[in-house]
Amino acid sequence: MVIQPTVFGALLKHFRGRSYMTQARLAECAGLSVDAIIKLEGGKRRVPRCETVQILARALHLTTQEWQALEDAARPHTRVHGSTAAASPHIGALLRCLTELHARQATLIDAFVAADVTGDSGIDAGLHHQPTL
Repeated sequence: MVIQPTVFGALLKHFRGRSYMTQARLAECAGLSVDAIIKLEGGKRRVPRCETVQILARALHLTTQEWQALEDAARPHTRVHGSTAAASPHIGALLRCLTELHARQATLIDAFVAADVTGDSGIDAGLHHQPTL
């Protein structure tokens, strides 16, 4: 089975080349593995997380338009009433990012609650302080 590069992978490779970065240098700047960069550029990893796209865009010093193009390439289709459509990639990408953020927030809250219940001294008591209005 031959894996074809995605539009995202080709665009990432273009921006990396334009920045005169090797895959290793981009991985280092983005805090990712070289293997992750290879998989993204080669199409083996077809749908990068929103956070990954943001990290790559920052590491490559992309303009707002370039960043958006990379984000759009990462999420070319959104679901609209059960059908695949490219009508609103910006809204679809935003919704996916918000969903990921919500899931991470829930995980963090669960961890803090579990740590508080077990009396973990590594949790600062100030985290539970509610500001007075």
